[in-house]
Amino acid sequence: MSLLAAVALIVTSCAAAQQTPAPPTASSGTSTSSVAPATTGTPGTSATPGTSPTSAGPTNEPAASGVLPEPSAPGPTPSPASPGPSEPAPTVDPGPTPDATDRPTAPPTQRANLSVEFIADGFRNPNGVTHAGDDRLFLSEQEGWVELFERQPDDSFESAGRFLDIQALVQCCGERGLLGLAFHPDYQENGLFYVTYSDHEHSFVLDERRVSADDPNRADPDYRRLVFRIYKPYNYHWGGHMEFGPDGYLWLSMGDGGFGGSTNDPGDPDNLSQRLDSLFGKMLRIDPADPDGDGPANYGIPEDNPYVGQDDALPEIWANGLRNPWRWSFDRLTGDLWIADTGHAMWEEVNRARWPNLGKGRNYGWKLMEGPACYSPASDCDPRGRTSLPISSYRHETGPGGFRCAVTGGSVYRGDDYPALQSRYLFGDYCSGEIFSIDSGGPDEQRARVLLDTEMAISSMGEDVDGELYVTDYARGAESLYRLVGEAAD
Repeated sequence: MSLLAAVALIVTSCAAAQQTPAPPTASSGTSTSSVAPATTGTPGTSATPGTSPTSAGPTNEPAASGVLPEPSAPGPTPSPASPGPSEPAPTVDPGPTPDATDRPTAPPTQRANLSVEFIADGFRNPNGVTHAGDDRLFLSEQEGWVELFERQPDDSFESAGRFLDIQALVQCCGERGLLGLAFHPDYQENGLFYVTYSDHEHSFVLDERRVSADDPNRADPDYRRLVFRIYKPYNYHWGGHMEFGPDGYLWLSMGDGGFGGSTNDPGDPDNLSQRLDSLFGKMLRIDPADPDGDGPANYGIPEDNPYVGQDDALPEIWANGLRNPWRWSFDRLTGDLWIADTGHAMWEEVNRARWPNLGKGRNYGWKLMEGPACYSPASDCDPRGRTSLPISSYRHETGPGGFRCAVTGGSVYRGDDYPALQSRYLFGDYCSGEIFSIDSGGPDEQRARVLLDTEMAISSMGEDVDGELYVTDYARGAESLYRLVGEAAD
């Protein structure tokens, strides 16, 4: 299942896109599933989350694909910023743990109860939430705009209107739309931010934007720099999440391209995720502040990327073997990279790549593997030495919250408000509405624990500037934003 397939969510919203949405309303106030049974949680504190989706929710795969003709224009082919190594990078890097002196120490964890606190509703297709280095929250709407919320003295949030509106450029919906939003680490000085989206020519686009010189709550409508544009062969698995890493570079996830063709094979029919001559099914690492290219490839490539200097591989690639990494994050304390990769028919998975290596040159397995199991071939795939296994995975099966089918990546909790959540990596499932956790500093294979059974369609999770966590609910008719609240268990 893919999460913007989990965010195929949106099939029914395309027709509704012509309507004017109501403004948001703010509040005042390993052969078996590796998910542990739910613990007793505290019910929602300020509001009851929306109902689970029915026909508008995701299925394991869309019923049909649309294969479009390949345009004559090539995809991005930038040159490296400087010469790189000529030696091949390793196929798999398991991410060895650095010495303890190289890693920050985190406080011990406690068992936690989890609940949610209502922030705002009245959205249409909320699929992302982040911050810009200050107290504001920025909520992405899949149809092509970003809603801005200002924190009030009582710690509630109030809508300040639309920060950005690029609906005219965005092709929505299904798994398409506004996909990602990331603010430059020096945003407070340079005002730059980045958006990814699907355009009307069936291309994946990355734009640089900037804030208005006259209004900090509005983007400059006249500034746009094309950073990256590549034609996408099929309709599904767009990926599109972005984060600036602890190294200062922009990291960008690409889905495997979806499925289609004469066989309509749902399992990456062109094997793009394993091919190093394709950007699909990859984690990319680029330098948007070094625009040494032009046209659809206007960015620099860090010279220490694993495939720089290799004729048979694209230098943007940091890691391969991903299916549809919809939401992922860096641990703000340790620098570790956490990638939730939505599965196909059987398994959902979470991957951890330790700082400072961050999984350089790693193969995450798809489509040789789906989660911890063989996929193609279905047995005797022998991944040893070729792929890495996830730190946690779970089957498509019924749990306390319902049927599990699409993982939504979250973050390691590093806020100050709820010590019981400290150092836990929290993530969700779009279909079941469950929120899980694992120990961010724990072993390389863990069973996730269910912290909360919600009725949400969890489309995204994100952090504010203080490290507190938020969830967007995509449930039909109840599209909302919530804050996670944690308390120590008895």
